[in-house]
Amino acid sequence: MEINLLKYFTIRRAVNVFKIVSSFTISRVLRKPIVWGMPISFSIEPTNHCNLKCPECPSGLGILTRPLGLLNFNDFKDWIDQIKGTGFYVQLFFQGEPYINKHLPEMIKYAQINNVYISISTNGHFLNDKNVDHVLENAPDKIIYSVDGLDEESYQKYRVGGTFKQADEGLRCLINRKRELKKNKPYVEFQFIVMKQNEHQLDEVRKYCNEVGVDKLVFKTMQISSYENAVKFLPKNPLYRRYFVKDGQFSIKNKLQNHCFALWRTSVITWDGKVVPCCFDKDAEYTLGVLNGKRFSDIWVSEEYQKFRSLVLADRKIIDMCTNCTEGLKINILEIEQ
Repeated sequence: MEINLLKYFTIRRAVNVFKIVSSFTISRVLRKPIVWGMPISFSIEPTNHCNLKCPECPSGLGILTRPLGLLNFNDFKDWIDQIKGTGFYVQLFFQGEPYINKHLPEMIKYAQINNVYISISTNGHFLNDKNVDHVLENAPDKIIYSVDGLDEESYQKYRVGGTFKQADEGLRCLINRKRELKKNKPYVEFQFIVMKQNEHQLDEVRKYCNEVGVDKLVFKTMQISSYENAVKFLPKNPLYRRYFVKDGQFSIKNKLQNHCFALWRTSVITWDGKVVPCCFDKDAEYTLGVLNGKRFSDIWVSEEYQKFRSLVLADRKIIDMCTNCTEGLKINILEIEQ
């Protein structure tokens, strides 16, 4: 099983969940932001550096407008100490490849000591025979292992700068050593973004995952930001598309409603302490506060945060990043527990 939430529930955390859900429900009715609790989950960015150059990733392409850097371990400890009373799920990734930060194992360990569930998303190019024991000694609760092609041609069309060989070897090394050491963690989710160059491989992917021994297989739809990339990468099968594409334009299938639960249940913190509303704000365009001497709890209920929530409740479509948002849209088309 991926996660047993009961393990992470304290009375305080359970009360907080009730506060968040109830205040969001009332906010939708009144069209006014009321926030009674703290985020249940967070995305915290270890780094926005990446070793690959994926065509839809601003980090890999080097087009992020914010500075590149590495999260300081002491800052991470401070943030965990602030949020651990009510928050119990941390995605230790945002932009970039998490394992580039050498302090990642320490961060994982510190969060877990404080009963916080940690999830990592990786391209796998930093896992090998030399470091696999160290990775497993400080394993996250869950690793999302992103591989978008089962041969070099399909893999390298999107995962530019990487090789399927290296990703495959890293995955097999991790799972085989995990078995040898009889470790329960990490739970390994194999994520396969369905694109034009790999949609013919789906049956092969199922067989591959059974052979390698991952815990879960996910087929995921692709996010795109331009019509050119829609034509180049989106699969022919509409089931695996999150967009309508017509007459030189594309639009997301999601119905854009004037509310967003993400603004009540979660928050994103960049490597240098910027607090942004969600994972679609890759350039921190809508920074709502900075954890530089400020406490997260103060930023969470600040005038800036409340203004942003008010805008979403009033007219969400005027916020550019919201027009490509998947909140409420099924983007994991197939999930199989192995």
